[in-house]
Amino acid sequence: MQTEKITGIKSVDFRIKAVGHGVVNWNGSPKLMTTVDGKDKQINNHAMPKLRGYTNIQGYWDDGNPKYKHTENVDYKTNKLYISQNCIRHHLFRSESYNLNSPKLLTDTVKLLCSITGLMRGYVIPKNENKRTSPLLLTDFVDQLGNGNFEQMGRSGSKEKKETKAGKEKSNSLFSKTTFGDTEYDAYGSISMELLQFIPLAADFGRQAMIINNEDEGREVAVQIMNYINSLGNSSTAEAVYDKNYVRSGSIFDEGEAGILLNDVAQNILVNEMLSLIKNLSIRQAKGYMYVDSIEVDYNSGESGKDMMRIKHTPSEVTKEKGQDYAVYYKGK
Repeated sequence: MQTEKITGIKSVDFRIKAVGHGVVNWNGSPKLMTTVDGKDKQINNHAMPKLRGYTNIQGYWDDGNPKYKHTENVDYKTNKLYISQNCIRHHLFRSESYNLNSPKLLTDTVKLLCSITGLMRGYVIPKNENKRTSPLLLTDFVDQLGNGNFEQMGRSGSKEKKETKAGKEKSNSLFSKTTFGDTEYDAYGSISMELLQFIPLAADFGRQAMIINNEDEGREVAVQIMNYINSLGNSSTAEAVYDKNYVRSGSIFDEGEAGILLNDVAQNILVNEMLSLIKNLSIRQAKGYMYVDSIEVDYNSGESGKDMMRIKHTPSEVTKEKGQDYAVYYKGK
């Protein structure tokens, strides 16, 4: 039996350019070395941002203890500043906060599903392991300018600085930071249409989004999701359809799972909503800021594996406009 070929847009990929100033995503205070009065001294009060591939250890002594790097010893072109994708996700969806341990999630999960957070960010409910796998892939935002600086700082003001018993100023009155000036970030992302379009409601494959007790409940959940998506796009043609046996194309047997399938209009509304959130993303915290300056989109219907994320390696081949329907991976049987 020949497997039916899946055609259409399989993913919506994008490249993000963002600009800013300073550090918005710090990485704590690792143990480092500094020079005090001509002698090396170990410290742990140097604030470090997230730097790609950076480690504070440069080797090990004969007794196995680590040798720590000096605070100034950073190559900002090799160890690039970045904002983690977890930080980006937090700020993208921060307007829809919720508590994963709330008992309401067990009895009213549909409210979570009827949100951009539930449909796009995904979730795992610890108490019953219901989950929605996120269709959104994001990379870290990596700085391209490398305007890093070492800054030595000290306490100031009218308060007296603390002293040791010997009458010397305590070391905690001095501290240092690795800071940055202007920043320019590159990042990439992708929305999987296979993960976006289907919401599993059966426990058979270990990916149940919420518990339903019968088919009527499944159909009611589908209606609520459909109404929510239509409200986002000011539309009346988005559909979310429940079926007790959705089978993925290419399956050997017609043994599927209960769930809800979103039609092309519904998927497009969610894609546009997600792209809009990314275009309008800004972060202001930790004495720094960042905002998205531009976004390039590829409606990717590539037929081979090498077409994956072609916006990164072959940008000349991208499709900037949605010229066909999204691929359909599931059918009710």
